[in-house]
Amino acid sequence: MSTPVSVVLIARDAERTLARCLASTVGFDDVVMVDTGSTDATLAIAARYPHVRVLHETFEDFSANRNAAAACARHDWVCPLDTDEWFDPVLAAQLQAFNPASDQQVHAFWRHNWFLGRRLRSKLGREWIRRVYHRQQVQFVGAVHERLVRVDGGARPAVARLPGHVGHDPYASVGHLFEKRWTYARPDLRKVKAAHPAVASLRALWRFLRGWLLAGGVIDGWRGFVLASADAYGVFLKYVWGYAARKASAERTRGA
Repeated sequence: MSTPVSVVLIARDAERTLARCLASTVGFDDVVMVDTGSTDATLAIAARYPHVRVLHETFEDFSANRNAAAACARHDWVCPLDTDEWFDPVLAAQLQAFNPASDQQVHAFWRHNWFLGRRLRSKLGREWIRRVYHRQQVQFVGAVHERLVRVDGGARPAVARLPGHVGHDPYASVGHLFEKRWTYARPDLRKVKAAHPAVASLRALWRFLRGWLLAGGVIDGWRGFVLASADAYGVFLKYVWGYAARKASAERTRGA
């Protein structure tokens, strides 16, 4: 007998990608979408899918809202899905016939990344993500780039693999890509990292080379170049932003 899995989503102004996301969840008996204040057509799109339960919450941070959404699910096993992702038929079938060996494990699958209308062919286009978990045993932590840890102590749980993948189309434009890198660099959303601008520049250069050459972004042409550049920008901004904040704090302390 299979174990039921709830699909849970956090949504805000997701009209560009939501229909494809929700269409891929047809066949699941419990799909929960927590809206955190959409002002576009997100709620109207969700209303076209009767199998989706829509709840409303204030956005706190990614982990807190993912955990709150999981708490509203009907089943203990949950699979978070971003609104810019969609299940391929193989993964959907695996989850609908889910048979876990242990509730101490999380289950992972591939995510195939798209950028401006094309799937990326390099290593930038594929990543292994841990997603399916038992909510009584595992939870999310981290305000940005959240991760799954065991409830009893915070250790990383063991990982089992699932066939199939999710598609992922996160950026509406080049501007949107760089806007997200700016958001992820904010020192109020993460543990502050700081480095002198010269050091930050070297770190950014290494990140660009890692994406463009080592990860093979070059084979994705201009798309790969833009993505590697955005990653470098995010690294530079993260370290310089933290450096400037610490310097300003120290100068205020000396002035006092």
